[in-house]
Amino acid sequence: MILDDLKRLSQDHAILPFKCGDTDLENFLNDDAKAHGEALLSVTYLMEKDNLTIAFFSLFNDKIGYNEINSHRKFEKIFKAKLPKSKWFKSYPSVKIGRFGVHQNYQNEGVGGKILDFIKGWFIDNNKTGCMYITVDAYKRSLPFYSKNGFLFLTDDDVDSDTRLMYFDLTLLKNSLIN
Repeated sequence: MILDDLKRLSQDHAILPFKCGDTDLENFLNDDAKAHGEALLSVTYLMEKDNLTIAFFSLFNDKIGYNEINSHRKFEKIFKAKLPKSKWFKSYPSVKIGRFGVHQNYQNEGVGGKILDFIKGWFIDNNKTGCMYITVDAYKRSLPFYSKNGFLFLTDDDVDSDTRLMYFDLTLLKNSLIN
């Protein structure tokens, strides 16, 4: 599976069949992804093979701020410890994975992890949007997947919700590449 063949969804692109077992994700790709792109809300990328959409993900800009965390101590741990005091901000730039799905024929084969690694590298290499973090509102069933891929919970306020806000710190990955 070569991620170099990733395609940005365009308005004239015919979306190949996609079935991941989640109606919400399937409907987004087939019914909403192009409209979101046209409205400048998100950008969707596709992996296609054998006349199928193997996987897709949508990205949009986000931020992590004090209001999302609701804990001064955790806010300082995540952000302020990394920056000189004169550089503290009320929020920090991130990119959000809005939607992410892998075709059921390719699930549990490492495709999702490879895509997350690609996204992480993509935003470290020439930092395309000036972001420090990747965020995701992860469905409960996908929490182990994101945790396994280095994402942490941003808050405990959403423990009983259908989704949990998680983040990945790109500065840690960038620093490990430098050292």
